[in-house]
Amino acid sequence: MTESPPPQPGREPAFNVPGPVLLVVGTILGLYAVQSWIGPDWPYRFGLIPAHLWQGDALGLLTSMGVHGEWMHAGSNAVGALAFGAPLARRLGGDLRGYALFIGFFLVSGVLSALGYALLNPESQVPLIGASGAVFGLIGAATRLMNPWGVLEPLLSRRVLSMTAAWVAVNLLVGFLGFDPSTGIRGIAWEAHLIGLAVGLLGVGLWFRLWRVPPPALPRSGPWTGTPGGEH
Repeated sequence: MTESPPPQPGREPAFNVPGPVLLVVGTILGLYAVQSWIGPDWPYRFGLIPAHLWQGDALGLLTSMGVHGEWMHAGSNAVGALAFGAPLARRLGGDLRGYALFIGFFLVSGVLSALGYALLNPESQVPLIGASGAVFGLIGAATRLMNPWGVLEPLLSRRVLSMTAAWVAVNLLVGFLGFDPSTGIRGIAWEAHLIGLAVGLLGVGLWFRLWRVPPPALPRSGPWTGTPGGEH
């Protein structure tokens, strides 16, 4: 079952970015600003090297999200979080618990996307870096929440399927070309993007149930009113 959307609400300010999203964006850019102080070996110190993961070095699953190859890399991930993080952040709430749940979802998406990449490339010695997998987790969640009410849409709805197909096509194109035509960045881990997208699409409903996130408040009257059903 899914939730029944209420009537169209009033328009919100154009630049009403939730605090948790700004925190993620600031962290991505801030960490990149200081990583040059670490030294030239930072990709091997903090990136995820799949071959090392299977030897017990799992810290890179988390630390790889905090380092980026260049300003364009960090900036594109910051813009992605800024553009697609708001629907999930608003649904989770702006209190301390909402902050924690948003950051938790972001980190879980990043860790699972990196783990999936390592499973697909188990012998790779090339460090995986960047928060792209976590950002695609936000994109996946937003794909099911990108409506005026914060309602979780069915996985098989026309809008969710069309947006998912578009993201899959873009990443397959990046994989085929070997670089991102919008930024010129090479060596894109498109597999991690798709895994992060799947985590967001499939995991957002589970995240809501796991942490008992309440459904959005619905008005008592109007053509779209009704009691929200369970979220999947």
